[in-house]
Amino acid sequence: MHLTLEELLDRPAPYRRDLLNTLPGARSVHLIGTKGYKGTENLGVFSSVVHVGASPPLLGFIMRPLTVPRHTYHHIKANKWFTLNTLHPDFLEAAHQTSANYALKESEFAATGLTPEYSDRCKAPYVKESLIKLGLTLEEEHHIRANDTLFLVGRVQEIFVPDDAVAESGHVDHEMLKTLTVAGLDIYQQSTNSVRLSYARPGHNT
Repeated sequence: MHLTLEELLDRPAPYRRDLLNTLPGARSVHLIGTKGYKGTENLGVFSSVVHVGASPPLLGFIMRPLTVPRHTYHHIKANKWFTLNTLHPDFLEAAHQTSANYALKESEFAATGLTPEYSDRCKAPYVKESLIKLGLTLEEEHHIRANDTLFLVGRVQEIFVPDDAVAESGHVDHEMLKTLTVAGLDIYQQSTNSVRLSYARPGHNT
């Protein structure tokens, strides 16, 4: 198949949405936990989290346009804290259900049966069922003018990960943890048969 920009724009909106979301292939997926200034706990599934840097430790994600209320965004702006929580097969259905459009006063934790969990440091709720949990504070916000989305950058303040999943080198074994990835908005996958190569340097081709 070959599509020009004009031909792509002629396709129905749902087709364009699913095509463009699945074309890049599998990517990380997280539940972002927040808490509003009135105490409401919020949880949403996001597939746009990316590594920004390690020194300082920064991660970022895309927020859709604010043409409708975005509970995650407004809670982060009010509280400055948010959490990233990995997805795993034993609670996939509940995690996916958080993408439903719940009312502001209704907690996705209560609606889906997932368990909020707090640390002494982080003001936003973690997902108890997740095996990797990160607490972050809002660092920067960037407006992407091309489609009116926002790129939010968070500074990692604390990390929870099982000891036996982290190698001496710092590599995290997501295959052992059965961490899920996602292609598009609804195709979840599990990493298997991963291959680790040595750090690439000129003149050391394999």
